[in-house]
Amino acid sequence: MFTGPAMLPLLTGLAEGACSTGAVTREQTDNWVAEQRVRAEADRLLLAMPMFMATATAPR
Repeated sequence: MFTGPAMLPLLTGLAEGACSTGAVTREQTDNWVAEQRVRAEADRLLLAMPMFMATATAPR
């Protein structure tokens, strides 16, 4: 879990990626990023990034 404005560039990059693939429109992207920027400025930004790691060994 991450909070605060430090994560805003990551969120902006993810939104731009979604826009570049056509998953969302430019207007939707800009509106969402603006909303997240307001949240960050008010210290109300929350980013949860589940991360998984797997390990294995090759059979002999």
